[in-house]
Amino acid sequence: MCGNPVRERTKTRWFFGACGSVASTVRAMLVGRVIARSQHKSQFLANMSHELRTPLNAVIGITEMLREDAEAAGQDLEPLDRVLGAGRHLLALINDILDLSKIEAGRMELQLEHFALTPLINNVVKTIEPLAAKNGNRVAVHCDSAIGTLHADQMRLRQALLNLMSNANKFTERGTITVNVRQGQENGRDWVTISVADTGIGMTAEQMDKLFQEFSQADASTTRKYGGTGLGLAISKRFCQMMGGDITVASKPGEGSTFTIRLPRIVDTCVAAPGHPGGAALKTH
Repeated sequence: MCGNPVRERTKTRWFFGACGSVASTVRAMLVGRVIARSQHKSQFLANMSHELRTPLNAVIGITEMLREDAEAAGQDLEPLDRVLGAGRHLLALINDILDLSKIEAGRMELQLEHFALTPLINNVVKTIEPLAAKNGNRVAVHCDSAIGTLHADQMRLRQALLNLMSNANKFTERGTITVNVRQGQENGRDWVTISVADTGIGMTAEQMDKLFQEFSQADASTTRKYGGTGLGLAISKRFCQMMGGDITVASKPGEGSTFTIRLPRIVDTCVAAPGHPGGAALKTH
């Protein structure tokens, strides 16, 4: 004798509905665990970075004092210079990891203030010029004299620009690094664009696809030849996104690359506020 068809269909709907509910619960639990693990990882990296920076700063400070004494005594400075160079390089890597962990944990603070853009550009250029000279590169700057001021995080913008110019110099030999600073309007809002172009090795489309991923470089051969952790560009892009802007890239193999920072002239506090993707705590001046 056959069962009641209506009752059987009801049981079937109930069964599949229950399965769907269980699947949704399991999925939510898995997502929660992934988020929790990511937060724990970021907190661990932040704590470890602080623990490493304290003794490393002491090593660098003492080495600088020893170098001053050695220079006054006319002694060989090369061993101390090697220690200083290695210490500063390691400190830069630790700072990158600390920045990344703060961004992922939503604890990165933006120091918003008004500042003149031209002096910042000139300061970064002066910083990079000695390194450019070692690679036989020339640095050219084209900046509108009426570019004026920005309301943004000056330190983070400087960090991003220095990273772009350092990379341009790293991948260019006996060439030119050109900085172009422009201003414009879009949808009634003022924007500032800073592009860093080089005449270096360039990149393929496949290499550019993973360029802004953490701990990633164009390819393994690039890492072997030029070094680096692949953190600088990812962090710089995050900084610009936190300020309502972005970093983009255009490149061709053998023809060089152009990285472009685009920021609003006045960073909107609600764009960079906590809860916004890539958000941060804010301090304004």
